[in-house]
Amino acid sequence: MEAVIGPIMQLKFKHLEASNTEIGLILGTIPLIVYASLNPIISFKSDRFRSRWGRRIPFMLGSLPFIVLFLVALGFGERIGLWIKAHFAFLLHGVPDNQVAIMTLGALLVAFAFVSTIGTSIFWYLFNDVVPEHLLARFMSWFRVISTASASLYSFFIFPYSGTHSTEIFIGAACLYLFGFGIMCLKVKEGDYPPPPPYDGGQTGSIGAIKTFVKETHAFPHYWWVWLSSFISSIGLGVAMFGLYFSLALGLSMHQIGVIAGCSGVAVSVMTLAAGWLADRYHPIRVVLAGNLLASLVATPLGLIWLFWHPGPTLIFWVSLTVTICLAAPAQAMKSMGDPPMLMRLFPRSRYGQFCSTNATWGAVGGILGSGLAGVYLDIVTRFVGAERAYYYVPCFAIFFGIPNLFFLFKLYRSWKEHGGDENYAAPIYHGTGEPESLLRN
Repeated sequence: MEAVIGPIMQLKFKHLEASNTEIGLILGTIPLIVYASLNPIISFKSDRFRSRWGRRIPFMLGSLPFIVLFLVALGFGERIGLWIKAHFAFLLHGVPDNQVAIMTLGALLVAFAFVSTIGTSIFWYLFNDVVPEHLLARFMSWFRVISTASASLYSFFIFPYSGTHSTEIFIGAACLYLFGFGIMCLKVKEGDYPPPPPYDGGQTGSIGAIKTFVKETHAFPHYWWVWLSSFISSIGLGVAMFGLYFSLALGLSMHQIGVIAGCSGVAVSVMTLAAGWLADRYHPIRVVLAGNLLASLVATPLGLIWLFWHPGPTLIFWVSLTVTICLAAPAQAMKSMGDPPMLMRLFPRSRYGQFCSTNATWGAVGGILGSGLAGVYLDIVTRFVGAERAYYYVPCFAIFFGIPNLFFLFKLYRSWKEHGGDENYAAPIYHGTGEPESLLRN
């Protein structure tokens, strides 16, 4: 489901002649605003929710049919737009067909972002409740292997048809999601939880919930390094949605792009197992730091070679494939140990969803800025170098924000050492007095 939406929507919007700024807003900024607004509420409520089915699964199961519905609707988005134009012409007089289609797809993406935030954000918290702590990194490694392997199969065999059979692909993704997520919700059983922690100062209601949320997640400088890292790195990732255009501008075909993505998925799958073993042995924070160093200082800057070197598409394909497998894939595998393995070891267990949603909110705010800035940045560059060559400058944007992210990660590492490090780390949490809470499950 995650592999389908981004690439197909990018192709659709480009076909509909949307500007880079419009693409950034619709695919990045607006959905992230929805996510940043809704995720903290859902996560806070989930941490404190109690039912016979657990505190996570009811949210996921309740959102499942709506996620499937909007996945299917996205597959028919352009046709829905034309139907709206035909039946409500008096309201859309003078609006071009392509703009109506863009607005329709944008509205469907917002609705999809709303329902998917409820289910998919809670999904990540379930692991922390049902998987033994000492196996978390290795469990997540196998989880990444399965997800990247499935994404690789998609890249190899289905992605090349994204431009011609998008409706069928969306329907297939919806059916697989319904089956896979539905089976998980029915088969995975949550355990018993202690009574939910009270609000700060014994307060109640929405105001008490907001005060409790903010105080508990922002009372210690230790967590600020996590929030700032998520914020700045997400700004840099805002340009990732233009990666497909970057590859097309280099002269690569859809088939070659699919092969590179598929091979990358296979490589990441294998390397993730090694990264998981390293994370369990040496702590995820060290592995994440190493991965970001490799990405920001080596892998991403190599993407700038195409500004000065202009070989044929075949050589570009082989060079890109080599760099992807040898540098980008190991960097991605190591960085994947950050969320959730590193966060599971850093955040308090009793309020894990609350802290994760804070991290996600900071990341979403960064993504909102990054998506808009990346689109504006590329539109400005286009004025100087032309529409196609502008995408050659995609890595510059990522590098500009990747370097400060390294600074925040180093500060987080030092803070982690100061709070006990390998042997004695205890997650600090606000209780009115600021004493740390043990990492033992509670």
